[in-house]
Amino acid sequence: MAKLAINGGTPVRTKPYLWPHVGEDEKKAVLRVLESRVWGHGMSPNCEVTKFEKKYADYFGLGYAISIHGGSAALEYAYKGAGIGPGDEVITPALTWVATQMAAVLIGADPVFVDVDPESYCMDPEKIEEAITPRTKAIVPVHLGGYLCDMDRIMEIAKKHSLIVIEDCAQAHGSRYNGKLVGTIGQSGCFSFEMSKILTAGEGGMIITDDKEKAEYMYATTNSGWAYGNTGNYPDKVPGWNLRMTEFQAVLLSLQLDRLEDNRKIRQRNAGYLTEGLSKIDGITPLKHDPGQNFWAYMLKYDSSCFNDVPVQKFRAALEAEGIVRVYSSASRQLSYKMFQLDSPRMDYSDVYCPEAEKAVQKEAVGLLASGILDSDKKGIDDVIDAIAKIKENCSELID
Repeated sequence: MAKLAINGGTPVRTKPYLWPHVGEDEKKAVLRVLESRVWGHGMSPNCEVTKFEKKYADYFGLGYAISIHGGSAALEYAYKGAGIGPGDEVITPALTWVATQMAAVLIGADPVFVDVDPESYCMDPEKIEEAITPRTKAIVPVHLGGYLCDMDRIMEIAKKHSLIVIEDCAQAHGSRYNGKLVGTIGQSGCFSFEMSKILTAGEGGMIITDDKEKAEYMYATTNSGWAYGNTGNYPDKVPGWNLRMTEFQAVLLSLQLDRLEDNRKIRQRNAGYLTEGLSKIDGITPLKHDPGQNFWAYMLKYDSSCFNDVPVQKFRAALEAEGIVRVYSSASRQLSYKMFQLDSPRMDYSDVYCPEAEKAVQKEAVGLLASGILDSDKKGIDDVIDAIAKIKENCSELID
């Protein structure tokens, strides 16, 4: 009789991991907005969105936070705010959600792919300089899963070549690099509040910066051409869409921001416990994590030679069947240059090859969605360890 759930056995975990968390504070906040009958952002100092923008900027110690309806749009308008446009090149990592590149395409720029560091699955800074051309305008490091890019080296390269740095922090709310909150190291930082994210309102995004001129331009282009603070039309009368988030989103995010640091510590503690447990399973190697980081994903490397040569794709499916839901990895599903389908009149992506990214996707990378798993109790973490141990013990069931 099969023991693995993927073959009809009993799964290790049947209780779902809950995310996002909903308590009385969330219910009261949403009801308060509901009863106010002011559901949309009116761009006044009394609006919940305006208050959340100020609170978010204060948390990061910057002057400006511009809310927007999604993390993908945050990247697009951060690129625009930085003056990136048609014909420019933007250096991006090979492993990331495709929005990092698509945002460039939508404004006429061309993404350029660099390989990743196998120790973090983030952009390898030693591969950046060979990708720089006379058309290069910006470097966009992605703190994948909350793991940290080597920002000291990236900023050094950017300064040497007079390049803009825009941090993609969609999965890294509250992560710190050498004591600095990510998003504050480059010229701007972009965040997502999508359903799975560390801070979530279902959807939404934020751009942060300390550059007043760029902030006012980005605000106008995402708020129907109005000047920052709703003080009339932006002086240059730029065209702008209504890309605002709602008051409902703002109150939910504000509550989560209050708890962000406490929740980061919980995820760190649970990640340490999970790492200790997984270290006893031959063939499973968690990525080293930094004490300052937060987790959107908990990343590990899988060695198929220790699992009877069962490929990583089958291992991921078996783990999910055991109730460790949302077995996910940008490194396992989002090899962005392979997803990239749009042609550029200037670029040919057909021969792009990044060996470390390919290795991660095809052979070794496994990610556990931290939202839910690393927020759970001890049993929730033990279930992950037990599920992986169970698969290893019965991996012969996965051999064709």
